[in-house]
Amino acid sequence: ADLLPAGVWSATAEEVEATEPARSGAEACTEPLAEPGPDSLAEPLAGPDPAALAQILYTSGTTGRPKGVTATHGNLAYGCTLDERRRPLRHSRHFLHAFPVGTNAGQTMLVNALDSAATAVAAPQFTPGRFARLIEEYGVGSVFLVPAMAIELLGSEAARRYATDSVRLVGSTAAALPGPVALGLARAFPRAQVVNYYTSTEAAPAQITLLFDPDRPDSPGRPASLRDLRITAPDGTPLPPGEPGEVRLRTPAAPRAYLGEDAARSEVFQGHWVRMGDLGRLDEDGYLQLLDRERDVIKSGAYKVSTFQVEEALHAHPAVADAAAFGVPHPVLGAVVAAVVVPRGELTVPELRTFLLDRLAAHELPARLLFRPSLPRNEGGKILKRELRLLLDDEALR
Repeated sequence: ADLLPAGVWSATAEEVEATEPARSGAEACTEPLAEPGPDSLAEPLAGPDPAALAQILYTSGTTGRPKGVTATHGNLAYGCTLDERRRPLRHSRHFLHAFPVGTNAGQTMLVNALDSAATAVAAPQFTPGRFARLIEEYGVGSVFLVPAMAIELLGSEAARRYATDSVRLVGSTAAALPGPVALGLARAFPRAQVVNYYTSTEAAPAQITLLFDPDRPDSPGRPASLRDLRITAPDGTPLPPGEPGEVRLRTPAAPRAYLGEDAARSEVFQGHWVRMGDLGRLDEDGYLQLLDRERDVIKSGAYKVSTFQVEEALHAHPAVADAAAFGVPHPVLGAVVAAVVVPRGELTVPELRTFLLDRLAAHELPARLLFRPSLPRNEGGKILKRELRLLLDDEALR
């Protein structure tokens, strides 16, 4: 806890397991600072140059070598306010997360600890029972998760032992949140608004806040504003509602950049606009639909298959705890759909295939379907699909 900024309370495993949690450290974080003594500096120190390098984060590297992303002081501080009337998370006394500190989500939580009205509770490692217990013990008003954590939380019996009705905001980030999982969160936290925060390490502090609508589970939500969001053709030309294309976000701050030789080769940064690597569209009502990651679209014969759509259908089965879809080579079609599923309780491959028949077109149905106890994920909770492809290769050799 000593390494965290003021306003952050890091709960250790021992404190979580204690019958009476030690709150003194958290409360100390909210105490006013002592008045400066006679030996303090008469003039405040000059702040850093807003254009100076402040941070280097590395991308997740789910498809290749991780890239360093640089951010200036001006980029990190953009939008921060100490105006009590405008400070975020004013509806909460505490907010909770378990993001690794070296990720963009973890760094955002550190800034929130300095900027928001609430005190941060930082879990050292995510487990569903620990997370739910911290909600109860601190009366947490806002929780922040990645989809992998949400899936574990919803499937945990341990988490159901604790009172979580204090939660008013459930925020998900870092990866696409499947509609059935978002619906599960809305039911598990009936007094809370489920929010998808759409951003990336490259795009921050650009962020689109998508309020999830249970009546529209096909969409992560409707943006409050379309000023900083575009659906475009590959050349950057904006497309009208209903047309699928590349998703781009505009950052109002000094843009980030890749480190070293990656900077010259990158087409991700287009001035203040950032290519998100996603395909999507806006419908006539303003709801955003994310179709897939550009690199994950499966080209099977004459069809293009969205892995997001296949995963949504898999997650809709009540006995599916987690799932991932991806393409594998095919000698005639070029590629076909494969899926790895983590079952919850009793589930058979024939039963799941029958379930999918009413939800997917013939070319979208998984040609290869494998059950496993868990999915490989990186530190940030993103599924490592390249490892799943290797897993299927190993299974084929047995």
